[in-house]
Amino acid sequence: MLNEVLDYVPPPDSYAPMLDHNPARIAAAFRVVVEAPPGGVVVHCHAGKDRTGVLVALLLAVAGVGADGIADDYAATEGCARETMLNTLTHLDQRYGGAASYLSRAGLEPGLMAAARSRLVG
Repeated sequence: MLNEVLDYVPPPDSYAPMLDHNPARIAAAFRVVVEAPPGGVVVHCHAGKDRTGVLVALLLAVAGVGADGIADDYAATEGCARETMLNTLTHLDQRYGGAASYLSRAGLEPGLMAAARSRLVG
């Protein structure tokens, strides 16, 4: 996802606006991770918590990790509050019906999500 001026003010306790305003970019980043050559994939952004956190949360959700596990993973990064990710995942569920539905609406085909699960779970 490219750096650019935001046309919204992100709240301090959720990445909901990021999901709402950037589905195509988030889906493109998801696709890049899933379609990368075999082996590890490094995902990062400037601070490694905002865009990275949302992308990794979607990957983990599609792989079958529950909200608590995703929030715990996110909170392992310095300066990341577990509650921020829980709020983001609640928004994802309430507004879009979950990660797979969000990504599907963003244009990703079910086969790509199955490939993500396979890549992450084995």
